[in-house]
Amino acid sequence: MKAMTRQQLAAYAGVDVRTLRNWIKPHQRLLWRMGMPTGKGALPPNVVKWIVDKYCIDTNP
Repeated sequence: MKAMTRQQLAAYAGVDVRTLRNWIKPHQRLLWRMGMPTGKGALPPNVVKWIVDKYCIDTNP
C-alpha cells in the first residue's frame, strides 16, 4: 500500500470526499493513533490499508 490523499482514496472508492469522511468518522481516534493527520495531508500507508480493508475498496486501476 502507498500513501494517498483523501481525494485519491475517495476516487478509488467511487464516493465523494465528504462520504469518505463520514465513513471514517466513527473510527477517527483509532486512525489518529495509527498516524492519520488531523488536518489535510496524505494518509500514511498503514491507515490507507486499514480503510481499504475495512470498506473493501479496490485500489487497482
